[in-house]
Amino acid sequence: MKKNPQGRKWHRLDNTGKLFPMIANENLSNVFRVSAVLKEEVVPELLQRALEEVLPFFKGFSVRLKRGFFWYYFEENKRQPFIEEEQGEPCQYIDPKSNQMYLFRVTYFRRRINLEVFHAVTDGMGAMEFLKALVTRYLDLQAGREGTVKPCDTGGRRVAEDSYLKNYKKLPKRRYSSRPAYRIRGRLIPGGGQSIIQGELDLGQLKEVCKRRSVSVTRYLAACLIWSIYEGYMAGLPAAEPIAINLPINLRAFFGSSTTSNFFAVISLDYKPEKEHESFEAILESVCSQMDEKIVKEKLEEIISYNVSNEKKWYVRILPLFIKWMALGIIFRRNDRAHTITLSNIGPVFLEEEYQSCVENFHMMIGVSRRQPVKCGVCAFQDKVTCSFTSVYDDSRLADTFFGRLRTEGIQVHTKGNGMTAGETEQGDYPQEPYGKARWNPFFRHRNPGKLILLGTVLIEAFLVLMDVLLGYQAWSVNYGIPGAVLFADLALVFLILADRMNWQSYFMYQIGITAFSFLLLLLRAVRLITKPWVAPATVALAVLILGGTIFIGDRRFKSELKRRFHI
Repeated sequence: MKKNPQGRKWHRLDNTGKLFPMIANENLSNVFRVSAVLKEEVVPELLQRALEEVLPFFKGFSVRLKRGFFWYYFEENKRQPFIEEEQGEPCQYIDPKSNQMYLFRVTYFRRRINLEVFHAVTDGMGAMEFLKALVTRYLDLQAGREGTVKPCDTGGRRVAEDSYLKNYKKLPKRRYSSRPAYRIRGRLIPGGGQSIIQGELDLGQLKEVCKRRSVSVTRYLAACLIWSIYEGYMAGLPAAEPIAINLPINLRAFFGSSTTSNFFAVISLDYKPEKEHESFEAILESVCSQMDEKIVKEKLEEIISYNVSNEKKWYVRILPLFIKWMALGIIFRRNDRAHTITLSNIGPVFLEEEYQSCVENFHMMIGVSRRQPVKCGVCAFQDKVTCSFTSVYDDSRLADTFFGRLRTEGIQVHTKGNGMTAGETEQGDYPQEPYGKARWNPFFRHRNPGKLILLGTVLIEAFLVLMDVLLGYQAWSVNYGIPGAVLFADLALVFLILADRMNWQSYFMYQIGITAFSFLLLLLRAVRLITKPWVAPATVALAVLILGGTIFIGDRRFKSELKRRFHI
C-alpha cells in the first residue's frame, strides 16, 4: 500500500477485482461465502475477539472501497468490524455504509461461522485462508490458549499483491466466447430469496469412482453437472445451444503466488449434445479433453495477457470511471450469456491436527441472481466433500439429478437445505426468517447522498426549464433557476462534508462535478440564453470559492485525495 501524508494507506484493485464494483448491486451481489461448522455452539464474544486479533494480519481485508476519477481503489480501513448472528439469505449484497465500510462480514448461526466476501477483495482461496485463521484463533481462545496471534499461523507472510500484473506477458490476443449457452429456467421463489441444497459426499467413495475412471474429482463432478442439466432440463435431447460450465481456476500454484487478492482465471467447459441421450462417458471424455487443453500454464498466461492488456490500453486508462462503468456493464452482460452455470471447487481444506477434532466441516457457497440463477460451490474437509447448490428457483431438479447420478455410482450422499424449494424440509441449519425480507428495505438504504443531490439538481433544472417554456418562456429558469440550483447543490455537499467528516472524500468528487457544471453557465451566457450578464460569472465565482474553501479545509488531505482519485 502507498501512504499519504496523514498515514492513510491505499492501493489499486487487482486486475479482476476492478470489474466487480462496476457490475455489483443488490440484484447481483458478487458475494460468496465460506463457512466452518464446529462441533460446539459458537460463543459470539470469543468470535468477535478472534476477528479483531486476526484482521491486522490480513491487510487486503482491512480496506474500504473508494471511487476515483478513472478507477476504484482501496483505502485502509481502521474501523472496528463487528460480527452478527446470521439473518436472512446467504451472500446478500454487502452495504459498506452499514458494515463499518468493510467489504466482508462475519456471521454465525449455532455451530457455524460464516465469512462472506465481496469478490473485489479476494477469491475463494484468499477467503479460506482468512476463515482458517479466524477459526483457529477462535478455537485457541475457547481452549484458553491466550498468547498472541502468530503471523505464520494466519497467513501473515502473504501479501495482497496484484499477481496478474506481476505475471503479465504480452501475448497474442485471446478473447472470451460470447456465444449464447443454454440457460436453466424455472419458477422463481415467491417473494425472492435463494435456495440452498447441500450434499455431503463420502470422499473415499468419490475418489474410488474417480480412480476407476482415471479422472480427477473436478473433472468427474463437472461431467456429472453437465449430464444432470442435459438429462434433467433438456430431457436428453439435442440442443441448438451448448451447456457451458464456468470453471474458475486457482492460478497460485501455476505461478508461485501467495497473494490474498484475486488470482484466478475462468475457463469454459462446453458440451453440445448432437443426439438423444448421449452417454455420461462421452460427456466425461469431452470434459477431460477440454481441461487437458485449457488448464496448462501457456493457456492460462494467454488469459492473463488478454485481461491485463485491456487494462493497459491508453484509451481505456484515460476514460472516466462512469464511461468504463457503462461499457463494462454491456460487455459483462454479453459475456455472461456464454455460460449456463458456475462450478467452483476450492479443493481440500487443511487444518493443523490440534484443531481438526473441533471442526466438523467446511462449506463454500456462491451468491446467485436472476441473471445468474444457479451456481455450485465445492470443498472438502477430512473424509467429506460438500457440494452446495444455490438457486433462485423453486425446485430442486438439478441438485436431485446431480446427487442421484452420484448415488448410482455407489457414492453415499446426505442432503440438506434451507427449506426454500418445493417439497424440501428445513433441518435447522439456517435461520427461519422470511428470506425475501431484505429485498424490501427502504429505497434509499444503499444510496449515496451526494449522488442523490447531483441527480436531484439535474431533475430540478429540467423541471424549471419545462415550466418556464409552458408559461411562455421569460428566461427566469436560466437566469435564476439553474444558477440557484447549482449553488444549492454545492452548499448541500458542503453540509454533507461537515456533517460526515469521516467520509468527506465520498462527496468530494460530486463537488468538483458541480463546480465544473457551473462553467456551462458561461456558455449559456455566450449564446445569450442567459440575459442577466452578472448571473453566470457570479455563480461560477461562488462555486469556485466554495471549492476553494474545501481545498483550504482539506489542506494536504485534499491534494493526496486528488492524486489518488486521478491516478492513471
